[in-house]
Amino acid sequence: MKLSDVIARFHIHADTTSDHQPHTSVRDSAILLPLIEEHGEAALLFCKRPAYLAHHPSQICFPGGKVEPSDKSKTHTAVRETQEELGIESQYINTIGQLNEHNTLTGFCIRPIVATLEKHAIWHTKSAEVDHAFTIKLSHLIDHNNWQTMHVEYAGKSRQMDGFLTPYGLLWGATASVVKNFVKLVE
Repeated sequence: MKLSDVIARFHIHADTTSDHQPHTSVRDSAILLPLIEEHGEAALLFCKRPAYLAHHPSQICFPGGKVEPSDKSKTHTAVRETQEELGIESQYINTIGQLNEHNTLTGFCIRPIVATLEKHAIWHTKSAEVDHAFTIKLSHLIDHNNWQTMHVEYAGKSRQMDGFLTPYGLLWGATASVVKNFVKLVE
């Protein structure tokens, strides 16, 4: 699927309103779903967090983080964090909308911001907050055969979660849920 097709389908189904009012909860956060076109096909850019980080070590994620008091909006948070983590300059990031907020089992409220990256955007593949940066074609994420159902124990309750195996580890949890929600909009 081409990037232009993904953008068109996203605009038909997604909430593209802006989020001018930042939230004040210490658990409020925002992530960026960076879309690029690779060899004529849409792909998402992911990160793997380093093992030494206190929160979510070694997990596959999107760039993003906690809303800071100086952030004008959650979109600003997602773009700022992407610059900090991957070194992508803001002029190469074109936000196109947002997904519904996602509440995690660990108490975070995440606003996913969808954006395209310009052709000339460059990013770090490794930094203090990122062990690896890599892409996955959207066609692979859309293919239901590439997902596995896992049983996880959390807070004394058994839960089912979907996971996707990447070359850098398992994509699961909140990131997997956000990906699945995005895929539903564009497939």
